[in-house]
Amino acid sequence: MKKAVKLLVIAALFTFAAVSTNAQKAVKLGHFNSNDLIQKMPDYEQAQNTLKGYVEDLRTEMDGMQKEVERLSAEYQAKKDQLSDLLKQTKEKEIQDAYNRLQAFQANSQQEVSAKEAELTKAIYDKVKKAAENVAKAGKYDYIFEANGILWYAGDSDDVTPLIEKELGLKK
Repeated sequence: MKKAVKLLVIAALFTFAAVSTNAQKAVKLGHFNSNDLIQKMPDYEQAQNTLKGYVEDLRTEMDGMQKEVERLSAEYQAKKDQLSDLLKQTKEKEIQDAYNRLQAFQANSQQEVSAKEAELTKAIYDKVKKAAENVAKAGKYDYIFEANGILWYAGDSDDVTPLIEKELGLKK
């Protein structure tokens, strides 16, 4: 019985020593600025150019719709006095329908641009995330934070931006 108690006490001491050793292990922190990195990536420039072209296509379509509303309105105003009531109502409805299509297109365009931007940048963010993960594993970092993100308190940490740039193959 005494032997069992001694073994139990020794096991408890070893367990306590192991736990307190792990609890005292220094946490290694790192930070980087993803916006700076992303803007340096060739993929980002390509995504921005693609998005710019997409926006221009939408703007061209919207301009055409706007001109159509203006053309219909001008025609109506020029002939308004010569039209019967039925033709006036038909022309007014045609103008209103064209205007409603323009407004719907404008509203949908904003959503489409946001969706297109998210689609184009997802692969870029995934690359940065993977590079940060690789740097964290290679450098034995416990945490890597976004440098301009919300962090209420942090001690000193290493700026791992150059390491992630290297991982992504970016040049300064």
